[in-house]
Amino acid sequence: MDYYQAQNKYRQKQLRFVFNFCIKLLIVIFTFFGGWWLGNSDKLILIQENEKIINDFNNKKIDLERKLTDTRLKLKEANLALNTQNISSHNSDFGRDAKNILASSLANGVNEKDIINNLRLLSKNKICNSYQYKELAVSTQSFIPPENTLILLSGSLKLKVEGNITDTINDNPYFDPSKPLRVIFIYLGNNDIVEGNLPINKNILAGKFSVNIKILESKVRGAVIVRYQNCKI
Repeated sequence: MDYYQAQNKYRQKQLRFVFNFCIKLLIVIFTFFGGWWLGNSDKLILIQENEKIINDFNNKKIDLERKLTDTRLKLKEANLALNTQNISSHNSDFGRDAKNILASSLANGVNEKDIINNLRLLSKNKICNSYQYKELAVSTQSFIPPENTLILLSGSLKLKVEGNITDTINDNPYFDPSKPLRVIFIYLGNNDIVEGNLPINKNILAGKFSVNIKILESKVRGAVIVRYQNCKI
């Protein structure tokens, strides 16, 4: 074997080595890529399954929320229909007193503002102070006491009480608490007069404030007790 033959054989050996190395490298690369592709496919399948589960859950949630909303609307409609039927029905006991008062007020020509004010006074969302008590001397036809006017709320409300209003011939300076009285409420330029037997109630509304007043019998002869309470509506 000469030099050229030996060199050619050596080159063929080197080519076989490089070729085998390339084949092995390609096998490794394809194996790695195949494993990555299979793993990524499984991951994508898991993601798709999780997304499907989440979408199904969201759809069920939306459907339940829609049903809940429909149920609430139907409940409100049913309550409204029931209230309307009870109020309009003459055979229903629901709100009978309120219906009678409203019908009487409308029949007597009470204006809308007064009705609204009285409804506001019945509101439960009120913040009220504690009751306070004052004593007030009662005036009669034969005697007017020196302190016959009670001043409340820093002078914004004044009260006067007159007794023996149905007895024109009576020289007794003291009133009879078992007979009707006349109470005069002076406030905001108004003079409201209420006549009746004790106890006498009066609610006064001024903007967002109300005053609950009750005239009671006193143990002191010739006087009454004024109980009042301030409320913020």
